[in-house]
Amino acid sequence: MSARRTVSALLSVAALSVAGLTAVASTASAAEGCRVDYTVQSQWNTGFQGDVKITNLGSPLSSWTVAWTFPSGSQKVQQAWNANVTSSGSRISASSVGWNGSLGTGASAQFGFIGEYSGSNPVPSSFTVNGVACTGTVPTQEPTQEPTQEPTQEPTQEPTQEPTEEPTQEPTQDPQPSGDLYVDVENQSYAAWQAASGSTKDLLAKIALTPQSVWIGNWNSPSVSQQQMRDATSRASQAGKTVSVVIYAIPGRDCGSHSGGGVGESEYAQWVDTVARGIVGRPIVILEPDALAQLGDCNGQGDRVGFLKYAAKSLTQAGGRVYIDAGHSGWLSVDTAVNRLNQIGFEYAVGFALNTSNYQTTSASQQYGEQISQRLGGKGYVIDTSRNGNGSNGEWCNPRGRALGDKPRLVNDSTGLDALLWVKLPGESDGSCNGGPAAGQWWQEIALELARNAKW
Repeated sequence: MSARRTVSALLSVAALSVAGLTAVASTASAAEGCRVDYTVQSQWNTGFQGDVKITNLGSPLSSWTVAWTFPSGSQKVQQAWNANVTSSGSRISASSVGWNGSLGTGASAQFGFIGEYSGSNPVPSSFTVNGVACTGTVPTQEPTQEPTQEPTQEPTQEPTQEPTEEPTQEPTQDPQPSGDLYVDVENQSYAAWQAASGSTKDLLAKIALTPQSVWIGNWNSPSVSQQQMRDATSRASQAGKTVSVVIYAIPGRDCGSHSGGGVGESEYAQWVDTVARGIVGRPIVILEPDALAQLGDCNGQGDRVGFLKYAAKSLTQAGGRVYIDAGHSGWLSVDTAVNRLNQIGFEYAVGFALNTSNYQTTSASQQYGEQISQRLGGKGYVIDTSRNGNGSNGEWCNPRGRALGDKPRLVNDSTGLDALLWVKLPGESDGSCNGGPAAGQWWQEIALELARNAKW
């Protein structure tokens, strides 16, 4: 997959290529020598994610500015990370951000951006770095000087430094499994694992080092929620992996129960649009747990069907792969689930989500999901397996004796199942019930119980 260097090193991130969408343009300057690799990582509707890698083939640089002109007048950069990007018409200029500005000979820096276009999305054919056109070759003067110095220095420095730095830093900073799902290191389980020792640390590792979803709701300001989305999805994109994100701010959320709240009816569309602008790449998005299952169960929901339709459109157009939450096999009948999902429709959403924060077994959830999928023309679905290892005992709020479920993975078989995910974060309380703290707070006692009871 991809290799990640720490922030203290020069950024070098392998691009996530999507079949049929990856295009690379290479260049370098006659004066200094440089190469620019421009890659379309993913493309959807009128948007795309781009990746730009600058490799310095000449004298060391203390900072860099790469510029190009988009071939189509409709192409624009909306947002970027790891570079300061400005534009004037179709002309784009991206400069280093301090920590990634120093480039020695042969070193590279990389940044990404979200763009928009209409019609076609052609790849730029020429680039400049610090105002000098790039051609991808070293100048003719360089070879006459380099051979007497480079062979004696480079081979002795590179092998002795690189292997000793990378392996010791990567596992502790951002451990990634061999699969395609991203391990988020910005959650409570990871912090608890880092602080633990002995057998407690071993048990918490089962949770902390397993891919889990990132929850985004209105407990933060819209701008902070947008940044949370940008941070999580950009980290996953740079790692070449997929992150799952939960959107949880529907008006009348949880009908005022332990996770009650949500934004105001007049604010929801703007809140969703703000968060959607933070999407980088193609994350899986679980849309509003319980919202469809609780449809009409309490006041204050407003036009819930309309809200969900709008959110599915906004998040999809920003690059998300949206799965509408549809409760679980012990809640809605197949007929009711199908009817309610059809009210939202799948013009934008790619499928539906099951068992979020619940305990129904994987087999029961899949049997239920297949029936719904068949009625919906084969729409895909995902299952939350975070705490279903021992199935359900009929309780939903902090039941004891439960266990971690199947490890998360993407699925590509003959069924409608798209993925097993850990949507609920194991160890975070469902609410102040069965001795637990407030909803969302870390409860180490039950985290250790879930891990101890796991069958793996």
